[in-house]
Amino acid sequence: MTHYLLFYEAADDYVAKRAKFRNAHLAKAWRASQRGELLLAGALAHPIDGAVLLFKGDSPAVAEDFARADPYVTGGAVTRWYVREWTTVVGDQASTPVTPDRAGGERNSVAPTSAVDNSNTPAGERPPILRMWRGRASVEKAGDYLRHVTQKVFPQLESIAGYRGAQVLRRSVSGGIELLVLTLWESMDAVRRFAGAQPEKAVVEPAARALLSDHDETAVHFEVVHSSGMPPPSNEFEAAGTRPPLTD
Repeated sequence: MTHYLLFYEAADDYVAKRAKFRNAHLAKAWRASQRGELLLAGALAHPIDGAVLLFKGDSPAVAEDFARADPYVTGGAVTRWYVREWTTVVGDQASTPVTPDRAGGERNSVAPTSAVDNSNTPAGERPPILRMWRGRASVEKAGDYLRHVTQKVFPQLESIAGYRGAQVLRRSVSGGIELLVLTLWESMDAVRRFAGAQPEKAVVEPAARALLSDHDETAVHFEVVHSSGMPPPSNEFEAAGTRPPLTD
């Protein structure tokens, strides 16, 4: 199990706006706690301008699903939320406990060396980063979104140093089409050239947003530790440039 932090950014007059939703919010939170998903939650203090909720689960969905249906969010008391994976290393409930004798100066002790296959990564180099983001569209608009992202967005990504390619996956779901956008980057620094200082935030420009019925507010990043038998992304480029207004 992994820990995830859900951050809420509060609307103006948050304390007043949350009042009529508070009982429903607390009931939802306590149910999540009883299921073992929500470990701690509460508002930030001095000033009360947001909240932080600590979840435990197999994926960020445990926190994302909570936020999407939280009365604070749907009622407008929270104006923005996002989820960050939290690598906990100290404490009885740490997901990846690391003691002083085991730390040994290792930069990353999330997984034992034997559990990671870096055979495709040259010695001394960090593995590339796969950015994953999910959106949903109606059957009628899914094709328009695909044309937009492949004809306008991906060509613009070529101008960003460290961009390595992209793929779009689709599947039919109840009520429409789910779209999974995967972009490959040489490092998290390259991701930040695209997404900014908070790379977990989704980048959805107005033209793309208008074609989607729903979309994730955050993106998830993975280190590519092994690749075998898979075709390369549809576009592979390496060019210097700056970040244009783009979308996931």
